[in-house]
Amino acid sequence: MSRPRWAALAALTAALGLYTAGADRLWEAGRWPDLLFITLVLFPATLAVIWLALPLYSHRATIWTGLGFAALAVVAHVTDLDVIGNFAKLYALVFLGFWFLTWFENAIWSALIAVIIPWVDVISVWRGPTNYVTEKQPDVFSDVSIAFRVPGEFGTANLGPPDVLFFALFLASAHRFGLRVAPTWVVTTALLGTTLIVSSLADEGLPALPAICLGFLLPNADLLWTALRRQGRAPGRIYGRGLDDFYDLDADVIERTASRIFLLTRERPPRTALVEAGRLAIDGIAVGDVEVHDLEHGVVVVPLGETEHSVHPEQQAADEAKIERLKRERR
Repeated sequence: MSRPRWAALAALTAALGLYTAGADRLWEAGRWPDLLFITLVLFPATLAVIWLALPLYSHRATIWTGLGFAALAVVAHVTDLDVIGNFAKLYALVFLGFWFLTWFENAIWSALIAVIIPWVDVISVWRGPTNYVTEKQPDVFSDVSIAFRVPGEFGTANLGPPDVLFFALFLASAHRFGLRVAPTWVVTTALLGTTLIVSSLADEGLPALPAICLGFLLPNADLLWTALRRQGRAPGRIYGRGLDDFYDLDADVIERTASRIFLLTRERPPRTALVEAGRLAIDGIAVGDVEVHDLEHGVVVVPLGETEHSVHPEQQAADEAKIERLKRERR
C-alpha cells in the first residue's frame, strides 16, 4: 500500500477517534440534523476506512491481523477504553472480511452470498438471534457492535459485526474481481444511510445486510451476469517465467474485452491475473509482455521471449512429455 494511502488511513482514523471521544461536547441540533450528519458525514467517513485499506485485502496476515485487533478490542473493553475498542472492533471485522474473501474463487461466489444472506438477516432481526440480543440483551449488542456517536449526546447509532464484515468483504470483492469499486462503495453507503433514517422514523431496528448486499449487486449486476454466463466455459492457462519464479497456472476467464482479459487462478486462495495492453500482471505485480493464444474452449497466456516467436505452451507440454517418455524407455 502506498505511503499517501497509509497517511490518509492514519489521519482519518485519528480524526474519527477524536470525534468519537468528544462527540458528547458538540452541538445538540435535533433529530433530523443528527440523522443527516450521521448518514452524510459520519457513515461515509468511517466506511472510507475500509476503502483506504483495500490494498491490504490480499496480505497473507489478514487473519492474524484481524484476530490481533479482536484481542485488542477485548482488552480495551475490559479497561474501559471505549474509543480504542470501537476502532479495534472495526479493524478486526474489516480484516476478517478480507480473509474470508481469500476463499472465494470468483465473483459468482460473492454474488451468491449477497443473494442469500439478506434473507438470513431479515429472519434473524425479526425472530432470530439478532432480535433476542437487541431486545433482551442490549448490552451485549452494544459491546460487539460498531458505535457511531450522535453529536451532543451519549447515544449512538450502531452497525452489527456482520454488517461491517460483509461491507468489507463485498467492497474487497469488487476490488479483487475487477468490478466497480467506487459505485459499490457509494451505493452501499447511501443504502445504509437510508436504512438508518427509515429505522429511526419507524422507531424499530431494521436489518442492514439487505442494504449492503444490494449495494454490491446493483452497481455490478451486468458484470456479475457476464461472469456467470462465462463461468466454467472459458478456462485459461498462464504460462511462463516471471522475474522471480516460473509459473504455470490454470485459471478462469472472468472478463474479456477487446483491450483486457481478467483471469482468476484456480489455486486456493486464488490469485488475480490481468492482461492489458499486451502486458501481464499477477496480483497487481507486473510480470512482462505476453501474447494471448485463443483456443477452442479458452485462452492461453504466454510470455514474449527474446526470440521472434514464443513457444505455445501446449506444444511445450507435449515436448516435455515426449522427453520424459524417452528417458523412461532408456532406463
